Amino acid sequence: MRTIQLLTSIKNMMLNTVRLFLAFAVCAVVVAAQAVQISPLDGNTSSDDFAPALTNHGRTVVVTTDESGKQQLKWMERTSGGWTSLSSVGSDVNDGKQVGTAALTSDGQFMIFAAYRHDVDGMGRTDLYSARRNNGKWEKVTNIGGQVNSSYYDSQPTLSADGRTLYFVSDRPGGFGGSDIYTSQWTGTEWTTARPLPNANSASEDMSPVIAADGKTFYFSSNRGGGQGGFDVYTGKIDASGLGSVRNVGDPINTVADEMFYTSLPNSNQAFFSRTTRNGDWDNYLAVPNPFPGEPVTLVEGIVRDITTKVPLGSDITVTDLSTGKNVSRLRSDDATGQYYVTLTPGRVYSITAKRAGYLFHSERYEVPPNAQGQTIKKDIDLVPHAGGGNRLLVYFDYDKAELKSESMPELESVIEMLRENPSLRVRFDGHTDDQGSDEYNDKLSERRALAVKDYVTAGGVDKSRVESGGFGKRKPVMKGATDEARALNRRVEMRVVK
Repeated sequence: MRTIQLLTSIKNMMLNTVRLFLAFAVCAVVVAAQAVQISPLDGNTSSDDFAPALTNHGRTVVVTTDESGKQQLKWMERTSGGWTSLSSVGSDVNDGKQVGTAALTSDGQFMIFAAYRHDVDGMGRTDLYSARRNNGKWEKVTNIGGQVNSSYYDSQPTLSADGRTLYFVSDRPGGFGGSDIYTSQWTGTEWTTARPLPNANSASEDMSPVIAADGKTFYFSSNRGGGQGGFDVYTGKIDASGLGSVRNVGDPINTVADEMFYTSLPNSNQAFFSRTTRNGDWDNYLAVPNPFPGEPVTLVEGIVRDITTKVPLGSDITVTDLSTGKNVSRLRSDDATGQYYVTLTPGRVYSITAKRAGYLFHSERYEVPPNAQGQTIKKDIDLVPHAGGGNRLLVYFDYDKAELKSESMPELESVIEMLRENPSLRVRFDGHTDDQGSDEYNDKLSERRALAVKDYVTAGGVDKSRVESGGFGKRKPVMKGATDEARALNRRVEMRVVK
């Protein structure tokens, strides 16, 4: 398979009218043994439609269409009345002789896509490009560079939910077969040199990788031996050594036709995939219930807005693993709607921080236990303008302690960054305690807590004249009562702008 257009090459290789007719004697298949219903996805056209890419927690789907021999990226949105009609993602992305197959971050604000002879300089026959969404439009189309792209066919990207791991397909020399699956990591400044994904590739064609929201469950397609005909869907689990526990997903997903781009909607019973019809065209399909779901994740979503006017705000969203202090994801709320979407995997404690120029940053802490079931948390974020005053929670403390926790460091680094970026700001840190102990003792404890925060910030390079501190003891609880929850919430330091 060495032509530019994926669909044309697959049809030329695999089209067999007899077997496809047998595979599609009906449009919808219900397999009683597994109770899985396969039905065409709304939005299919009379041309080729394939490679459904989900974003915004499944509310938006970007697909590739091939009309009159020209591939383009289009999108549709799920509403209460069903799916909207397909619309072009815009000329900046689709300015290429052939454009197709995309991967998006969970917030819907960053995309990697494949294109042949794009207006932006390419490096090979088909390259991978990135684009960012700005005020409702896809802009800043950029070739992602020679660490990933080659002079050969580089296409079919998929991104982990945090946007930091890329998988794609290439037919460059040095692989195992006709086409292989490669992977690259985002370091924060660039993509690492792409390498074949260990234990994933064969001497045949291995294509259409998709990583589930859990970052572990992996899907791809291959025409390797032992399948049910043509390209079959396979699944496995990603770990530090590569891909393991690979198996053919079998009936009812695989048939004697070609199946690719299997995509699992997180925390749901739905899966999307592409399949050839009996006349050799491609359509997208929906499988319910999903027989091979990813592991449950925690989905957080809401609107970032001005606390007073309630006007939606575009803001930078940083997800931090508090156990390591490392940023695990950088996302963004939509500039027009303020909507944000975050995916959290189990077994970690996170902070989600929203930042926008002219406003105090806002953080929320989320603990996702290892055995957490899938859930969706709806949380709007209200940002306070610098000139608006008001308090915001900063850090919590253990009982009868004034020492800073390691998990508080990312939050305090955000304070230092904000003060560096806004040299005219002055802030005050106010300490608080729970209801246990005498007033005199708690007043001193709250002062020590506020001072600990002040010392950390000034040690980070902020002038002492810009930082005040004080304590209120137990006089200003955020939750009244003597429960463990109330007391934990009241052991805190808050920050407010004083100038």
